[in-house]
Amino acid sequence: MAASIYRFRNFRLDPQARELYRDDALVVLPVSTLDCLAYLIRHRDRSVGRDELTAAVWGRADVSEVSLSHAIMRLRRLLGDTGNEQNSIRTLPRLGYRWIVEPTIEEESASTPSIMVTRAERATVPAQRRKSLLALAATIGIALVVVAAILLWRRPDAIGLRSAPARLPAMVLPSSVDAPGDWAWLRLGFMDLVANRLRGGALATTPSETVVGLVNSKRIDPDTGAVDPTVTDKATLLVKPHVGLANGLWNVRLDARGEGRQLLAEAQGEDVLVAGRKAADELLIKLGLTPPSGDPDSPRAIEELAQHVSAAVLAGQLEVANTLIKNASPAAQASPEIAHSIAAIEFFSGDYEASRKQSEALLDRLHGDTHARLRARVLNTLGATYFREDRDADADSAFAEAIELLALQNDTDVLATAYTGRGVVAGHALKLDEAAAYLGRARTLHEMSNDAFGVARVDLNLGAVTLDRGQPAAAATIFEDAAHRFESLATPEALNSALRSLADAHSMLLEHDAALATTDRFWPPESHSRNPRENWWLTISRAVALAGVGRLREADELIGEVHTSSDPSADAAVRAEADALAADIALLRGDNARAAEIASKLSTETLENTNWQDYASARLTYIVALQKSSRVTQAAGEVKHLRDWAESTGGGDRRLFYVVLAEADQAHAEGRVDDALSRYADAMARAERQGIPEDIVIVGETYARALVDAGEIDQASAIAGRLAPWSAKDMRAAWTQALVYRALHKDDAARDAIARARAIAGERVLPDDLPGAAKR
Repeated sequence: MAASIYRFRNFRLDPQARELYRDDALVVLPVSTLDCLAYLIRHRDRSVGRDELTAAVWGRADVSEVSLSHAIMRLRRLLGDTGNEQNSIRTLPRLGYRWIVEPTIEEESASTPSIMVTRAERATVPAQRRKSLLALAATIGIALVVVAAILLWRRPDAIGLRSAPARLPAMVLPSSVDAPGDWAWLRLGFMDLVANRLRGGALATTPSETVVGLVNSKRIDPDTGAVDPTVTDKATLLVKPHVGLANGLWNVRLDARGEGRQLLAEAQGEDVLVAGRKAADELLIKLGLTPPSGDPDSPRAIEELAQHVSAAVLAGQLEVANTLIKNASPAAQASPEIAHSIAAIEFFSGDYEASRKQSEALLDRLHGDTHARLRARVLNTLGATYFREDRDADADSAFAEAIELLALQNDTDVLATAYTGRGVVAGHALKLDEAAAYLGRARTLHEMSNDAFGVARVDLNLGAVTLDRGQPAAAATIFEDAAHRFESLATPEALNSALRSLADAHSMLLEHDAALATTDRFWPPESHSRNPRENWWLTISRAVALAGVGRLREADELIGEVHTSSDPSADAAVRAEADALAADIALLRGDNARAAEIASKLSTETLENTNWQDYASARLTYIVALQKSSRVTQAAGEVKHLRDWAESTGGGDRRLFYVVLAEADQAHAEGRVDDALSRYADAMARAERQGIPEDIVIVGETYARALVDAGEIDQASAIAGRLAPWSAKDMRAAWTQALVYRALHKDDAARDAIARARAIAGERVLPDDLPGAAKR
């Protein structure tokens, strides 16, 4: 829909831009005065009452007769009117005013909605001033009723909807409103507020008048958000606002969809208009755009800038975050709030050392008695940095101090973040009950403030605790749900973490194809992450999934990339993981000597600090490689070392599982048959108690072989049957079946199982302990 521009005498008025020119020179007037002029010209066919004009421009509350009189006086002085010579604005006693100059009307594409409606965008009325806000509601309501009445009267084709609809990148739909009846104006008023805010961030947005027309012509369903496909195309971003009032707090959600993507932006606040602006700004940032700003040096502007930077960082838009700071005033750049924002950018860009130094220096500027909230936020960032640097004790202390600082503060989000941090540290130390308690507190706090991202982040960490408890199926459900919410929230770094964890769960469940498909969702990493440190972890996750389906060459290439391009110091942990995986791959190729060589050089201390389970698995790989290389005596020393480690670190079923399995393999390699079978039975019982398919198969493969060697075919058959559920998707389970079938002289069944194992194997070498089955 086109917007009108008025020419009269030597003046040109653009109501949408709120610009008045005289002889091509811009005339500076208060916005309210320009709005008065535009309203009078727009309604020049009739007189406009003083109350109507006041309501349309200011709202009826807190506006005196003097304000309107001054606006009319400024206009008359500018236009050359006097008390006797009223050539532009005529006063009608006891009625109001009327514009009496017939303008020339031009039309051009609208860039902002109607003047009266956008009053909502400029209002900054606190929530407790309910009278003023209700007056504001009346103003917006009047304006939209006028617009709607005009569009109802005109036929759809008369406003350009039938023949050639405008197709713009964004369209904001009418809001759903869950609030008392006197807030019904938000249905259209809030829609217009969001549209105007998006437009202020350089996102071309369909004028609200057009949207109202589409609603009235039944081409948009205001309740469901369904839109007639003839008025949009695939490039149109449809934005559906949802506004709700609960316990004195406004909750705003913007659901955006278009071009095959879905985005979610949320905000809360005591003032619905402020919350609306925050949500719209978050959506702009997720789209890679910069929100509009006001006075750059005011405390509120600096706070909003910090919020914008934070939203940009979470959305993975680090370039937007840096641009926001670069374009800020010197005073804003020097503020502690923005100094903390810089530390956050450095953290998410992977420069943990710089983030730590920035945070530590900032803490020296902030004292808890006067800057409790900001100091707590800095401590949370510092705690996260310490954790990434494997300084768990320092991380826990930072989070604990943040919690203590916030004890008397009403700041649920920052407090929840600190509890989440302590939960993550406790989980890393396998203090799972303690971790769950901290994370449970954090989740409750996030739910109280309706923080969808915070809840999803806590759930991701609760999923990690569930995985550490040996419940991969339950953890996979949690990770998938968290990933879906992070995807909707357009927070790529959090999404990547959820997907990595989900791939791990799939691997533990022997769902190797699903694990690889999950890594497809973040591959290639440079397209999904701006953090090079995190990119290497994504690369390793992808390599593990490739090895799981037998694509060893591709996995090796990714391991090579990690070693070639990562930093030996900053990326020591991921390089240790890469080495452990390289040893596994050598073993899968049948190159036992190479596997032992790689494993012997592993940075075991780094690996142990990163993930105890990966450490135990790597030590087991080393032991198996030594045994298969006929270095049984050396393997015995490594088995003893593994037991000493498990007992010194508190043991536990999962750690002792690896020890008992290693001892069973060692006894089998040394020919101690009874001891081997006893320990295998113990390891299988432990695996069965946990119910983790990966553990069951890794024991069952060697246990069944030992039973066949001992002539215990019936027992071997029982173990093969236990592995049968995974024989169609796991090479080891299929091969174990073939081994037992051959021992039972069921040659046809053995051939089928061998063929199945070969089909699954990929580039992996099949074991050589099955007579008549050639290795691949």
